[in-house]
Amino acid sequence: MLGTLSVSHTGLNAARYAIDTIGNNQANENTPGYKKRVSELSEIGQVNGIMTGRGVLFDAVYRVTSQYLYDKLTSETSKLNYYEKVSALVGGVEMALKETDDTGISAEINRYYQAVENLRTNPNSEIYKSDLKRQGEVLVDNLQNIYKTIEAQQKDERKELNANVERINNILHDIASVNEKIQRYGTATNDLLDKRDLLELQLSEYVNISVDRDNDFYSLKIGDSTVISNNTNVQKVNLNDIKKEQVDKFNHIEYLTDNTFKIYDSLKYNDDYSSKGLAVGDTVTLKLNNTYDLSLTLGETVQADLGDGNGLQNITITEDNLTRVMVYKINSNVDLKGVVTAYNGDYAVDSNGNKITNNTQDNYLRIESALPGVENSFESRVAIEKAGATHRESIYKNEEESKEASSKVVFAIDEREINISFGTVKAELENLDSTSDKNSYKKVLDKLDSFAMTLSDVYDKFIIVGEDEYIYGEAAVDENLGEIKNIGLFSGTSVKTLVFNKNVVNGLKQEQLDYMASMQWNDNLTFDGKAQNPDSLNKAGLTDFFRDIRISVSAEKESNDYLRDTQEVIQTSIKTSYDNLVKVDKDDEMLNLMKFQAAFTANAQVITAINEMIQTILGMRR
Repeated sequence: MLGTLSVSHTGLNAARYAIDTIGNNQANENTPGYKKRVSELSEIGQVNGIMTGRGVLFDAVYRVTSQYLYDKLTSETSKLNYYEKVSALVGGVEMALKETDDTGISAEINRYYQAVENLRTNPNSEIYKSDLKRQGEVLVDNLQNIYKTIEAQQKDERKELNANVERINNILHDIASVNEKIQRYGTATNDLLDKRDLLELQLSEYVNISVDRDNDFYSLKIGDSTVISNNTNVQKVNLNDIKKEQVDKFNHIEYLTDNTFKIYDSLKYNDDYSSKGLAVGDTVTLKLNNTYDLSLTLGETVQADLGDGNGLQNITITEDNLTRVMVYKINSNVDLKGVVTAYNGDYAVDSNGNKITNNTQDNYLRIESALPGVENSFESRVAIEKAGATHRESIYKNEEESKEASSKVVFAIDEREINISFGTVKAELENLDSTSDKNSYKKVLDKLDSFAMTLSDVYDKFIIVGEDEYIYGEAAVDENLGEIKNIGLFSGTSVKTLVFNKNVVNGLKQEQLDYMASMQWNDNLTFDGKAQNPDSLNKAGLTDFFRDIRISVSAEKESNDYLRDTQEVIQTSIKTSYDNLVKVDKDDEMLNLMKFQAAFTANAQVITAINEMIQTILGMRR
């Protein structure tokens, strides 16, 4: 009888603990990261062959989870956040390019064309001149405002990236603190495990992670790098800016009759028209950003320092010293000093950081941006005009050996880059990397710069070759014979440097206006550095090209939205399965409550019955 009383007492305790667990589940139903608890009960072991049993043992409270589903959830969450961020970035660019029937660049181009046409009909009208000035300035202003808006979005992303890296470091620190408490207690309590899981899931929104929890040894990787090891050792992550200068290399390749070629590592010139190369009276002009021209004529005498130790002296320009004279003239030009630096070929760097070149002879012309980064990019080419205007040619940089300016942000531990695949940070890094083909900002900004360059080029110079037939653009003009007609209505080779020279409007002549008016019907413009390029496969008009920019951005947005929506379905499916397993279910908890309440009542009734039996026995003794 006393044994039965003891068994019922264990049942009361077990039911009470189980009801406490149910109450805790219901109280924490909305607690972030909380996983439902389940009471673990077992029969008390029997001894000495007793068959009636000794009662129930309340072993522990454990949390319901699935490590496999949880790890899949963190992985798919990283992917989803990546696509969500990309869609948001592209959406911002799309909004910057948004147009209506009456507003936007396309409408401004049409109004500019109309202003040109109006002035063409009456070149002396001050009203039409004022209108053209206004429309030209509005076109440039609106184009630059779009460019600035996109650049501002990119700068905001950099600020957000800085904040996200700070959040990542805070999360890593919090995870290490949780691990420290687990070590201090000697065992992992359910609340600490829940908190660590929640922190890991938050971290997976920013970067893709992998976690090793085996044998009480905790380590966490971001991408391919371990950032938490031995439970509490944390590596702080940071951002590094890497910028490189633009380098343009100018040399000549002469193709020989036996299908071989010879490279001239200098500005020496050899063409199909003459085996003599450059001669006295030939003019070599460096053209920079469609704004600066620096010309040298062979045979003329100039003051220059060839860098050969003889200092500044009078030099007669020949093809053997042309490169060194050009280098000196570029570096001593006040307009170019802060833009580019020229060198006579390759250089070595001494212990003091000075750049040393071999100046005993002409080498190739090397032009570097004065400062690193894409914001300091430039456009350059060399124009050669033979004496007597019998031949012109534009020489462009050696694409294989020149280097583009670049800017990128690296996610790293100290100086060591961390390679990540997904997460918000991955999307931000891609769109801050000028070398990435996934940089949505750069793709649009480059196209806008191409638009501005062609706009400037087409209204700079032209040659009349027939009735309503023209060679247009400075680069094309420099490569063809004929009388060059100057306009100079626009200048600059990028949106930032684009300028509408309104004073030019006052002096426009009929032949210039006729040429300018023809451009509104021209769908044969190219946007690869010069307005007229017969070798280009992609040709369009100004309006069509800008429309293509908007269409390409919208297509990219739609493509990213599809990937995002697909990934959201995958992530939601895994999250639903995981939540169904670990989240508190009110119906289940009520059933469990009723079950353990009934068990508690039943055990209480047994105790009551035993108590009555004992009282009866005691009464019989009286």
